[in-house]
Amino acid sequence: MANDLHTEGFTNPLSNPGASNAAIQALLSEAQGQVAKPQIELPAGGNFRLPGGLVQGSDYTDTRYDAEVRELTGADEEALTKARSGGVGKFITTLLQSGTVSVGGQKASAALLSNLLLGDRDMLLLEIRRATYGDEVVWDQFSCPWCSEEFRLAVTLDEIPIRRMENPSERVFEVELRRGRKAFVRLPVGADQEAILAVVERATDSEQNTLLISRVLISVVESNGSENAVTGNPEFARSLGILDRKAILDAIEKNQPGPQYNEVKFTHESCGKEVPLFITAGDLFQGL
Repeated sequence: MANDLHTEGFTNPLSNPGASNAAIQALLSEAQGQVAKPQIELPAGGNFRLPGGLVQGSDYTDTRYDAEVRELTGADEEALTKARSGGVGKFITTLLQSGTVSVGGQKASAALLSNLLLGDRDMLLLEIRRATYGDEVVWDQFSCPWCSEEFRLAVTLDEIPIRRMENPSERVFEVELRRGRKAFVRLPVGADQEAILAVVERATDSEQNTLLISRVLISVVESNGSENAVTGNPEFARSLGILDRKAILDAIEKNQPGPQYNEVKFTHESCGKEVPLFITAGDLFQGL
């Protein structure tokens, strides 16, 4: 049988170990060159227009509306799992920082995201959700509030109305108060949301409202025409009448651009009733 072996070009490793090792390395290099390297694709994403916009400067003449988000990755999922223990605020902040690529041509940063209107932040969350999970939001067991029937409900993101700000200067507006007074109020931004979410677990709804009003209330004009600056004054926010506080909060909700999650409705075929659907960030990112 020894005569049947093909020994042409054979190098005996015992008699010539150097040449033998060189031949083995050549074969390994050739084999590696034939194996295709894995292609790691960049996360999917998308470009879209913000409903409020990023204001550059103080006169609103330079407002940027373009934004870009990307699909959340496994690394983002790990970061979000850790952030969840820090409360809702930490989770939302991490989610925005993870999925937002740029706003107004600027690379997304914590400071930039904190300066965005709440409606723009909601829009970013909506588009991050679209890039990560697709257009359809599903509840496997939704219970009708009218007839209590449980069923599978699916809603597309395009069914959520988007309110757009016609003029960037509308982020500061006037609110009529009682007794001939009026207030100048600005729309809340990310920093305001973060401040409230930081205390949400230990503050009542009324205390959260006081904190919000104290941050966004710029000044109050008395019936005699005198104007008082009141920003950052919780005691003044507490001193306002309940109806005046409600007028300010209602105006904020009315003027805030962005996805209108509380305006999504559908008709339940079984009972024929119109059902309001209040979508939250938890609904958009089920499982995170």
